[in-house]
Amino acid sequence: MTRTLLPGRPDPLGATWDGTGVNFAVYSENATGVDLCLYDNRSRIEAERIKLCETTAFVWHCYVPGLQPGHLYGFRAHGPYQP
Repeated sequence: MTRTLLPGRPDPLGATWDGTGVNFAVYSENATGVDLCLYDNRSRIEAERIKLCETTAFVWHCYVPGLQPGHLYGFRAHGPYQP
């Protein structure tokens, strides 16, 4: 499935539903990239991975029109890992 994405907003952080879609925003100073992973609510298997291309002051963000509350999601950050 290919979704139409919009840039979205850097705030508030997390997932915010506005009645017509969901804005996603996550903060990372060190990430070289961030993916939004959407999961199938029944099987819990990753159904779609979306590369976030927009950043504002270390916040990676996008807006997914048509997404409903309760959809399972996660973020996958890329970059240096030095705990």
